[in-house]
Amino acid sequence: MDTYLDDVPIQHREVQGHESELFKSYFESLTYLHGGAESGFNHVTEKEYKPRLLHFHGDRRKVYVNEVPCSRDRLLSGDVFILDLGLTLYQWNGSGSNKDERFKALQYFQKLKSERPGKAKAETIDEESISDEHPFYKYLNESETEEFDDAEDFSTVDKEKELFRLSDASGKLEFKKEKTGEVKIADFDSSDVFILDTKDQLFVWIGKGTSSNERKNAMTYAHNYLMKTNDPVKPVSCIKENSKSLVFQECLSG
Repeated sequence: MDTYLDDVPIQHREVQGHESELFKSYFESLTYLHGGAESGFNHVTEKEYKPRLLHFHGDRRKVYVNEVPCSRDRLLSGDVFILDLGLTLYQWNGSGSNKDERFKALQYFQKLKSERPGKAKAETIDEESISDEHPFYKYLNESETEEFDDAEDFSTVDKEKELFRLSDASGKLEFKKEKTGEVKIADFDSSDVFILDTKDQLFVWIGKGTSSNERKNAMTYAHNYLMKTNDPVKPVSCIKENSKSLVFQECLSG
């Protein structure tokens, strides 16, 4: 596709749970559902439907929805949860949850109810107003029993930028660090490929005078570099020299 469009587009690689702010800005909300299970929307019965616990967390800018194991350990007083049992739905409002989380959850709650055939039983409950004997809790395990991908597996503490150069000027491809710290546009050379690691995301910059070998191997070297870091799932953007990328420009000094 990139070749067909004459190398004009900016390419982005995004990983679930580690999306860039640019990617997230395109959506009103993001919902993460655990894979590997058939949908119960079309033929819902209490016996056949696999329960789901949906976690709502965020603020007025954006609320994220993430499916988590049906475990009581996962309930947080600062957030909102929906327990989806197919024909029975519960919205659990944590005592410290904010109005944005409650509103987004309510919208989702009403949408689920409208999608279910017949009359789904729906109840909204507040953490501080129910006892441990409430039916909501009986559907939750005391501790986790399912394995879910954890978006917090990788974390980055070091925030110092690093700039690397990929060049075949010597007759063979060489990948080396150019500098650490503040990076300016003047640090880039049109004849080579540069990889800028901001520690929040990675930019692969393709100079307009780069060789075909450098361009062809740019993303491979970026991938191999990431696999050796503590944060291999960060967003990656591949941009051509003179391409307009506000996010890239904001990462540069001066």
